[in-house]
Amino acid sequence: MSDVSARCLPWPEEWPAPGGVRPQVTATVFAALGLGSVIAAVIALVERPPDVRGVIMAVCAPLFLGLAALVTLTRLRVRGRGSASVRLGRVDAADSDAVLIPYSRGLATTYVVMSLSMLVLFGLVAVVSLLVLIDGESSDSGMILLVFASGAATLYLLLLGIDAFRGAVSRGVLALAPTGVYHRSWAFTRFVSWDSMVSVTAGASGDQLITAAVYDGSTPSVHLRSRLWWQPELSLVPHLGVQGANLSVDPVLAYHALRFYQNHAEARAELGSQAGADRLLRADLLDQNPP
Repeated sequence: MSDVSARCLPWPEEWPAPGGVRPQVTATVFAALGLGSVIAAVIALVERPPDVRGVIMAVCAPLFLGLAALVTLTRLRVRGRGSASVRLGRVDAADSDAVLIPYSRGLATTYVVMSLSMLVLFGLVAVVSLLVLIDGESSDSGMILLVFASGAATLYLLLLGIDAFRGAVSRGVLALAPTGVYHRSWAFTRFVSWDSMVSVTAGASGDQLITAAVYDGSTPSVHLRSRLWWQPELSLVPHLGVQGANLSVDPVLAYHALRFYQNHAEARAELGSQAGADRLLRADLLDQNPP
């Protein structure tokens, strides 16, 4: 029932319409490439002797399947996310309970799998190309460039993995508290008080961008946890930016929730209780009498 309620909220005109033929074709092509890579890897590796190219195909398969999953999660199944993941939880930064909208678990898992696959792929390329140089089989500038490029990519992914292991890069959450909005994204945290907000608007973005503008002179509260995962929302500071595509809910739910509580100061206290979570779960966020 909550999923149906969320789909009743109007989709902002500024956002590209969800679904469509092009995303479906893109997802299908990547899925076919992924499955084809799996089949090719199995055929190559069961040969006697095994064809080492099967290893490359096996590593590429998760990348293609991951790209198919990204398109599916952020373009095709947008309105199907509903509101079931909304819950009440404690937010220390806001010093209160708050209504939590977590990031998509499927999206986070996809990023992890793709990063590991790329780490293995670039690592293999770096090792093989370095061995070729050491053996003297090739010493042209192209091979040297390949060693440095693949090595740099491998090092970056290793450092990114370390940041993820220590929690600097992690699955985020959007929290609506009585005092303001706390946004822990993949690699930064941000807090904006309700009193500093001027408006909440939808940005013309394929990532279903939600922007909360703040008054001129407002002091931005931003904590960058990792410099390895750059996010375009940081360019909006001091304003708050949230990519709805990252969320585990229908992005219009977060959009209308921010608009509702920005316009209705008298209702913000309920965000520290189950009443706030219940309002989002039933998608009761449209103004009958806008202020």
